[in-house]
Amino acid sequence: MVIDKKFTPNEPTIEMGCLDWCKNACIAACPTRALKGNGTIDPRKCISFLTYFGQGITPKKIREPMGMYVYGCDRCQNICPRNSPWLAQDLPVNKRVAEKADDFGLSLLLHMDKEYFETKVWPHMFYMSYDDIWRWKMNVARAMGNSRDEKYIADLIRAFDENEDEKVKGMCAWALGHIGGDKAMKALERFKQKSEGLVFDEITDALKNT
Repeated sequence: MVIDKKFTPNEPTIEMGCLDWCKNACIAACPTRALKGNGTIDPRKCISFLTYFGQGITPKKIREPMGMYVYGCDRCQNICPRNSPWLAQDLPVNKRVAEKADDFGLSLLLHMDKEYFETKVWPHMFYMSYDDIWRWKMNVARAMGNSRDEKYIADLIRAFDENEDEKVKGMCAWALGHIGGDKAMKALERFKQKSEGLVFDEITDALKNT
């Protein structure tokens, strides 16, 4: 911030200024219980942190609580009373954003290549480079699984076959098991015959739920 006048700063503060009547709404609203109170957070459970910077395949116990979030979360911000005045405003639709909505369909994101990522996605969501595209696809596969929608089974089967990253393949297997059904089970049994390590374990667990 650039200013054109001198001023005497007051004492710095680290207080968050939460409203007394809030009753920790953000903590109660956190889907994965990442917020611990007193300004502390466990990033290993935070959806935003995991979708941007998480390493390895997402732990099983928080996949379902992460729901349909693919990139970020902000549930705590949306529920915070201090943000209510802004969120309650009857603002016009951001046409620039609305025009890009179709580019972020789950199926498109799951199968995107480098050109699609760098032209459609990265300019607006830049925390992950193409080198981390596995994280995008893993997050999408998890969201598809949480949707329980059978229309995504074909996408997940295709993604398993066309990806080399074990984290993506493992999450595709989990998602197929989560959706369930005869088609998903047959695909998992086929995948199991040529899989090993993490992917094999994910398929084995998925078959138990199908």
